[in-house]
Amino acid sequence: MIQFLSSLLVDAVLSLPQITVFLLYAIGIVVIYRASRVLNLAHGVMAMTPAYVFYSLALRMPPWIAFVLAVAFGGLLGVVTERLVVRRLRPQGPTAQTVGTVAVFGLLIALVAKVYGTAPLVTKSLFPSGTIPISYTGLSYGQAIVFVASLGIAAMMFALFRFTDLGLAMRGAADNRRGAQLMGIDVERTTMLAWALGGGLAAVAGVFVGSLTNIHPYTLSFQVLPAFVVALLGGLESLPGTVWGSAVVGLAQGEVQALSTLPLIGPLATSTGFSDLFLMVVTFIVMALRGARLVGSRIRDEAFGAASTAAGLAKSSATLGPASFVFALVVVVLPFLPFVPFSVLGDATLAAFYLVVALSLVLLTGWVGQISLAQAEFVGIGAFFTAVLANRWHIGFPWSFALAVVAAGAVAAALGLVALRVRGLYLAVATLVFAAMADNFLFNQSWFGIEGGSAGIRLGIIGNPNALPRFDLNDVHLVYLLFAAFAVFCLYALAHLRESKTGRAMFAVRGSEVAAASLGIDVTRYKLMAFLLAGMIAGGAGNLYIVYLRSVVPDSFNILASLFFLSVAVVGGLLSPGGAVAAAIVFAALQEVFFRVPQLAGLLDVTSSLLLLAVLLAYPGGLAAVPERLGALFNSLSLPRAVGGLLRRPAHPISKPADAGGSVVPLVAEPWRAFQRARRVAVEDARPEEVLCRAAKVTVRFGGLTAVDSVDLEVRRGEIVGLIGANGAGKTTLFNSISGLNSPASGAVELYGRTVSRLDVHQRAALGIGRTFQDIQLFPQLSVFENLLVATHLHNHSTVVEQLFVAGRALNQERAARESVVKVLDFLGLRHLASRPIRDLTFGQLRLIEVARALVTDAQLVLLDEPASGLDDRESEMLVKLLLYVREELGVTMLVVEHDVRSVLSLCDYIYVLDQGKLLSQGRPQQVQSDPLVVEAYLGQAAGVVA
Repeated sequence: MIQFLSSLLVDAVLSLPQITVFLLYAIGIVVIYRASRVLNLAHGVMAMTPAYVFYSLALRMPPWIAFVLAVAFGGLLGVVTERLVVRRLRPQGPTAQTVGTVAVFGLLIALVAKVYGTAPLVTKSLFPSGTIPISYTGLSYGQAIVFVASLGIAAMMFALFRFTDLGLAMRGAADNRRGAQLMGIDVERTTMLAWALGGGLAAVAGVFVGSLTNIHPYTLSFQVLPAFVVALLGGLESLPGTVWGSAVVGLAQGEVQALSTLPLIGPLATSTGFSDLFLMVVTFIVMALRGARLVGSRIRDEAFGAASTAAGLAKSSATLGPASFVFALVVVVLPFLPFVPFSVLGDATLAAFYLVVALSLVLLTGWVGQISLAQAEFVGIGAFFTAVLANRWHIGFPWSFALAVVAAGAVAAALGLVALRVRGLYLAVATLVFAAMADNFLFNQSWFGIEGGSAGIRLGIIGNPNALPRFDLNDVHLVYLLFAAFAVFCLYALAHLRESKTGRAMFAVRGSEVAAASLGIDVTRYKLMAFLLAGMIAGGAGNLYIVYLRSVVPDSFNILASLFFLSVAVVGGLLSPGGAVAAAIVFAALQEVFFRVPQLAGLLDVTSSLLLLAVLLAYPGGLAAVPERLGALFNSLSLPRAVGGLLRRPAHPISKPADAGGSVVPLVAEPWRAFQRARRVAVEDARPEEVLCRAAKVTVRFGGLTAVDSVDLEVRRGEIVGLIGANGAGKTTLFNSISGLNSPASGAVELYGRTVSRLDVHQRAALGIGRTFQDIQLFPQLSVFENLLVATHLHNHSTVVEQLFVAGRALNQERAARESVVKVLDFLGLRHLASRPIRDLTFGQLRLIEVARALVTDAQLVLLDEPASGLDDRESEMLVKLLLYVREELGVTMLVVEHDVRSVLSLCDYIYVLDQGKLLSQGRPQQVQSDPLVVEAYLGQAAGVVA
């Protein structure tokens, strides 16, 4: 034990260089994120590239001059990345910006590897020689100098953001770009300066690390991974937190050597890559603690990957068309034709391989919004596990295929557990750290099938050699047919899944987790399902890949391979399986061209990264958008209708308006008479007896702040109840307690007579409550019709298997769902908007669509969160008429949070008033309007206006 403690102490001191390196990297990451809200996944190459610049310059000039120029180059690299990539991708949302930095990562690392090679290079040192002795070892002067310098840099960055106008401008521009612009801040300039500063800091880190060790394009680029964990520990914004985070992560990795002396964990701690395994565990713990419960969205964001915005989204594709079968026939027959070169068979097999892996990314990243930078690792798990099955347990194909699919799916689902608390930027880091662990630890273990740096299998004949059926796996034609069959099956499955209840739920999770849960969708379940299915697809690809090649090496499934597969999916169109087909063919053809042209050798990684950037910046729909773009071009050129029509998607039958006016409230309903009748009943009659919703002594606290203090509230059947108060009064907090977005510290929430305080959002939705949101939470990737179809989720009882194979019950459930949506569209006079993409609608139309979606749920209690927010007086008046009409015709009960006093007083039957978290008053509108306490605290002059 004494030896262990002594080893811990020595290792802690010797961890200072690691702490220093992590801190240097993390400071730059935090600076960029704090000023632009972009997690720069290219930070590693922004450190590596200046290190090579320093290496080249230091051969010709004094090292300190080379250092200054290299840091300047890093700043310039940051500016170029921000101006040419990040800024141009901002309209497409944070997912596109993140993938843009991934493209920069792949491009720079491929270019440097091509120019300088992959052998380690030793640079001239910036630091004096000498060592500070510590126990049996010591710290070099350079390590000590870098440690002090990193703390000084952290202090300077802290002072910049806390005490200077520039730092405050950077923070303000990141938090609210429009608000900062209105205050006279040049947000583009401040963001560019932040990226210049972050690039310069990355260069300092890269040159320092290169001077202390050596430079290698891959090693130096991936050394940044622990720094992302450090930044996450600091909340991505706190520089003091980043300092502490670097100490935690640095010490944790530094103590790995000490762990090797323990009896149980010792053998594992001495394994190759154990530090990466340890880092992954730390990362996942950080993710679980840092992650948000549910995430919303903004309608104008998340345009990334939209393959099309045409009207065809509203149609059903429950069966594949004749073109699909023709394509499948061509895929199967083409390589066997006598006039086709034999090499085409290899290219076709490679295209099928690319396609299958790309489809797994279409499902996971395109449809569910879970960024995966580790898809190649799931392919590798399928391949290496196949080798284990064949060589140790003598289980061959096809049983090994099924088991490899299950194994990769299980690992992917385990990784998906992290997605229960995080998404987007955080999840991208989690998958990146997992990829590093798989590359450095898992794929180097003999127990995982790797022997002598590779894994191989022996193939034979399946069946009786002298009779039929007989399958010789040594026949490349047969293996191609297996790949093609698996690819066609995946296309078939995804085509049906896309138009099913499950597919819509996945898109809803991507668009807004909060809204998805409010419609009864179990967000956790669908995230895990997406990871499971994507992992299974990738695992199947890995099994067939090792069957095809017979032997594979770990480098075939490294992080760069994951970036390549992401390029294939994005170039095809991240939402489109059809686009993935086109991209797979393109990349397989490029592989053939680059193989046959010696001058292009080694440039495939550069080309794939360039294609990825080109699609992101100039053609976000990818190859899937080509038919629609060509159709628009043909239309603009006024070419014959027969030609242009071939390239246009057919419009959905309900896309034509029933009446050209498209009024907000159907005139035949006589909304004014309904309005008058509703007011008279509310004024003269007593409150109904049946309570649908009750908040009993609800108290909600956030840390030491009490947001809601022992509030009672009731909503009775048939009522429209208002909840009003000044900003910060606790209205939204109480509202969210009822819907399940937060949990009361004390008190209880009841729905339909049942206590629901412990139920999740989707479980409360299943009881019969719908809601709208102050910040509109529609699903940007779906049409109006599909947004409303999502709301039928709880009423559609078909299973995933029934949806995949278009069983009779799935068809009947789908037909009933579509009929209910059409009824609501007709009821509200919105049929003419059915096929429109969400992002093309006006704000007032978006509000109406959100109300329509709540009605499609058929919930008897609907919670409306500031429904008039953002509407003008005329639109607010029409909304009041609409809601009264809905209550009158459908009997829907409503709880409304609203700031528009005129709307509340003319709409609600009963009103509760909150003030500083406490219930100030309650009663009929006239009673509340005349209450002196309410007038003083909230209504003020507004009460007189509406009197």
